[in-house]
Amino acid sequence: MSWWWVEAIGAAKKKIDDDDGPPKYQSVALIVGVTGIIGNSLAEIVPLFDTPGGPWKVYGLARSPRPQWNADHPIEYIQCDISDPDETLTKLSNLQDVTHLFYVTWANRSTESENCEINGKMFKNVLDAVVPNSPNLQHVLLQTGRKHYLGPFELYG
Repeated sequence: MSWWWVEAIGAAKKKIDDDDGPPKYQSVALIVGVTGIIGNSLAEIVPLFDTPGGPWKVYGLARSPRPQWNADHPIEYIQCDISDPDETLTKLSNLQDVTHLFYVTWANRSTESENCEINGKMFKNVLDAVVPNSPNLQHVLLQTGRKHYLGPFELYG
């Protein structure tokens, strides 16, 4: 049997299995920064039926209200300002099924010391809310980029 038929049969079987009741998730993602470039891409890809580790349930978190261009992603959207430890604890401590945390957000301030302070606090607030309440947490991804290693963009004109 060709690979195409194997995939077609698998997709049809998956569709039939999906109709058997509520979905059964193997993995649960929390994407912090879901409206950014990386977060939005994760929100498109992770819920797909053929994503490794799936099927996935996905929570997407951002500070702003859910934008229209993101409305078709099959995620549970959470609006939360993670720089506020009380709000973060209130909104995230009830997520007891998270298995994978994708932290792909970053706040920009006027100096590097301010950047380190706010970004460290935001990350800590999320970890303080999720880690004690998600006993099945397996993986935390902290995305970093050039600015984290080489300093502010302004140095490179």
